[in-house]
Parts: sequence; structure tokens; C-alpha cells
Amino acid sequence: MRIACSAAVLLLALVACSGDQAPTPAVAMPAASAAASTTVGGATLQASTVAIADLNATVAGRYGIDLAEEGVLLLVTVRDSAGNGIDPGDLRLTATAGTLAEAPKPLDLRAISTDGMTDYIGVFRAVAPASVHFRLSATRSGARADIATTAELQPR
Repeated sequence: MRIACSAAVLLLALVACSGDQAPTPAVAMPAASAAASTTVGGATLQASTVAIADLNATVAGRYGIDLAEEGVLLLVTVRDSAGNGIDPGDLRLTATAGTLAEAPKPLDLRAISTDGMTDYIGVFRAVAPASVHFRLSATRSGARADIATTAELQPR
């Protein structure tokens, strides 16, 4: 449960974090949000998505995401079974993404380390409306696990 709460809090921070600006009012969950999780080699991975249009400018700038383009952000958190940050060690991630109209393509993931927690992000460009399918393969300490999730990107 703590993993899901941690991922939800992080997603909300990505959407609503405003730096030195006035706080952003709470809004309904983004249409492109989806989540899935698995455990591999003692690490729990939570894959969550958010529409790029729902990111705030400060967060998008920090991660080099262009808000002028449409698409979906994939966020993969790496935690222990209690939801605490852990060293990813020999964790290897590969991801693909695609829409119903196209074959899946490799998705580059970048590691983001903050306060002892390592997360990974990837951006898939798509024009709404679109069903975006993500597949993630993870290996760690000789174990392997897969995650699949779909995000529905809606027009704004």
C-alpha cells in the first residue's frame, strides 16, 4: 500500500509542484494516468503514467520535457517492500511504448535520483486521442519481471 501511496504522491507532485509560484489548486486525476507494479530481485517497481499536458512547467523544465508536445510520461519508482528508497544495484530496465496504430518502439528511460530514491522516467510522444501501451522488463540479482500498462491520452 505504501508503494501505491508513494507513487501517487510523486505523480501529484509532478503535476502540481510549483516551485516559488502560488500553489496549484487540486484537480481530478489526469486522463492519461495508469499504474502497475511488480517485484524483482527484492525491489518493488511501480510504473505510473501522466499526460505531459498535466505536468507543471517547473517540473517539465527540470526533466527536459517540452510541454508544447503531446504525449505521456512514464515514471518507474524503485522501492523496498516497505516503500522505502533502495539502491537499484544491478537493476536493468528496458521499455517499449506504442499506440494501437503503430508497433511498439524502444523507450529511453533516464534515472532520476532524489533524497536516496532512484526513479526512472521516459516520454512517449503521441497525439490525443490515443491508447498508449507501455511494456517494461526488469532484471535484478538474476531475477526477471515484466510490467504492462496502458494510458488513455484524451484531447484537451
